[in-house]
Amino acid sequence: QAQVPKCLHPDWDRGDQPGLRPLRDPLAMAAITCTGDAASEVDSAQPQLSREATELGDGAGDSHSHAQAGGQTLEKSEGTAGGSSELPLEKKVRVALIALFSAVGSTLFGLDIGYIGPIIESLSFKEDIAHTDGLIPSSTEGLIVSLFSIGAIFTAFPVISSYFLDQWGRKVSIMIGSAIFIIGSLVQLTAWSDAQLLVGRFIAGMSIGLLSSVIVLYQSEVAPASMRGALSTLYQLGITFGILLAAFIDQVIVDRHEGWRVVMGIICLPALFLLVGMLFLPRSPRWLVQQNRRKEALAVLKTIREEADAVREEEEIFQELERSREEDEPAWSDLFSGRVARLLVLGILLQSLQQLVGMNAFMYFGPQIFESIGFSKNLFTTINNLVNFLSTFPAVMLADRAGRRSLMLWSSVGMTVACSLMGLIGLLFVTQEDTADEGEAAWVVSNHNAGWVIAISAFFFVFNFAFGFGPIVWVYCAEI
Repeated sequence: QAQVPKCLHPDWDRGDQPGLRPLRDPLAMAAITCTGDAASEVDSAQPQLSREATELGDGAGDSHSHAQAGGQTLEKSEGTAGGSSELPLEKKVRVALIALFSAVGSTLFGLDIGYIGPIIESLSFKEDIAHTDGLIPSSTEGLIVSLFSIGAIFTAFPVISSYFLDQWGRKVSIMIGSAIFIIGSLVQLTAWSDAQLLVGRFIAGMSIGLLSSVIVLYQSEVAPASMRGALSTLYQLGITFGILLAAFIDQVIVDRHEGWRVVMGIICLPALFLLVGMLFLPRSPRWLVQQNRRKEALAVLKTIREEADAVREEEEIFQELERSREEDEPAWSDLFSGRVARLLVLGILLQSLQQLVGMNAFMYFGPQIFESIGFSKNLFTTINNLVNFLSTFPAVMLADRAGRRSLMLWSSVGMTVACSLMGLIGLLFVTQEDTADEGEAAWVVSNHNAGWVIAISAFFFVFNFAFGFGPIVWVYCAEI
């Protein structure tokens, strides 16, 4: 305490801002409590405070004060408490619309998740691609689904995604991802063999890998700190909306003759909409500063911040980047040592768990699951997708209030309860019976009430995923 300005002392408080919580990060505390001469003291002490803050090692907690959004430190831009004036309504609306429009990219992800399950089950698809009117082998179904994910892994790989993000920028990367999605969908739409369809699935997956890497980053760099959590959850909201939209399209079209091709054509429209619309959206201010285009960055910030806040934020971004440049050039080996390695492992685990909890089983194979327990496969899949969409709104409303960690904890508890109940009922009332159709075995529920318990448990599982692990993992990883 003797080495830092007196305004950083935990007991020091400003009379005009009562009720501020004590913060352990001295830089964050400086941003909230110091003004005037005291702020000058902080600026002069900042290099040492940065080292001390690093040594403290306050991991990525719920408070924005310890967060990094897309690499941009938030300590000195944390809402109105940091001296930032309240953002006018029209600029709040502008920022929200930018984040909402960019989330169309995640809607493309949701469309693919939502349409592929019913399409695989449609008679027209089986005749055109598998050249059969019976069951498609499970191995082929799995390959059709998984190649999309493999394509996404390819472009989301840091070496590839960072090239697009750093060289082309966030805005152009979203446009490139949209164009790749259109190409992939057209390849699938014109397919008459499973080989061409699989190529199209891989290309479409490549687009989603790039869009997944850039959209939350773009949203977090455009949004002010006070709105960052809520606006970043729009990515997951876009996914759930896409899933729901695909379910309704499938309900109306997929069972018609070559209806699956019509669905493929329809989902190109939002991609084209995003590609054209991004021409009119601003570039990321942070990327512009990285490219030494400071005047353009300031001009963008002035459209989404108060003028004084825009000037201050642009200078903070520049100073932070300058400090980074003065240090040793970052190397890939830095990812595997110290605190960065711990954050890397944390991010990988969260993203992996988000995919492994079981949600994809309900999204991709929902029709088979609900049909096996005695319900209408398309109707119950649509209901399931509606639950998924509506349950994402609590995350939008609570992300900046309840905290990221709390939402993920409650989400994991709820999913555990739902999975345990489904597993128990499955052990008691679900049996496997042979069928005459290509020697495949089918799962059958021996009790109708047990089928309802499984269905309701599935909806409860989706509800808990949608308000927690679904959207919040994206926010959390962007911030750390």
